[in-house]
Amino acid sequence: MVSIDRRKCIGCGLCVKDCFFQVLHIEEGKANVSGGCFECGHCVAVCPTKAVSMPNLPMEEVREYDDSCRMDPENLLHFMQFRRSVRQFKQEPIPKFLLETIIEAGRYTPTAANRQDVSYIVVQDTLEEVKPILWDGLKKMLQGGKMGPYAPRLQKFCDEHDADPNEDRLFCHADAMVLVLTDNPMNACLASTSMELMAQSLGVGVLYSGFLQRTIMATPEAKESLGIREEQYLCPVMLMGIPAVKYQRTAPRKKANVSWK
Repeated sequence: MVSIDRRKCIGCGLCVKDCFFQVLHIEEGKANVSGGCFECGHCVAVCPTKAVSMPNLPMEEVREYDDSCRMDPENLLHFMQFRRSVRQFKQEPIPKFLLETIIEAGRYTPTAANRQDVSYIVVQDTLEEVKPILWDGLKKMLQGGKMGPYAPRLQKFCDEHDADPNEDRLFCHADAMVLVLTDNPMNACLASTSMELMAQSLGVGVLYSGFLQRTIMATPEAKESLGIREEQYLCPVMLMGIPAVKYQRTAPRKKANVSWK
């Protein structure tokens, strides 16, 4: 809930103007709260005198805007153009603080109605225990004809792995598997995008795996092992590791298909 320090409030109305749900108003020259608030925090961010707070949220994390918050648009675009899906990883662990920073990027991603309903499962220490469950689950899906046009490729992955367990084209020898879950598919996808950009900035490679996402959601043993509830939506799984490959330039892309109206 929103709290207004009337000693600091100057009645400028900026918070009232920026309140989408109109639960703020000016009363006797000061901001006041009425009705339900969905805690978007815009009032905290816009107030020029720090008169607004949300006691049930970690206010100690709120930071002031300064020039370090700005980003050069051209550099940002170049950074995004150099983004690559990584399928070659070094056999070394990702430090925990890097994974925590990546999750922070997901945490600060916008969510529908500010639900902040995204949760994360980081499978790192137990990844080798989870892998056999998912390999078996994939084989069952292939036997049931549930992988469509990708079946021949995935069957080849399984055959190679059966012949040599070191052939790991499903996981690419990644160090961690990060699952992003929510009740709203859009929220999970938005969070994953922010996380991938943060990972790239930290030197951590990422591979989105729709194969693993489908396998996990179709394998009850995997969902139970990973602690995924039935009502949760799993965004495409993110495999992460320290890249064992360096890309020298951007890759070509089709021209944007844009209709200007």
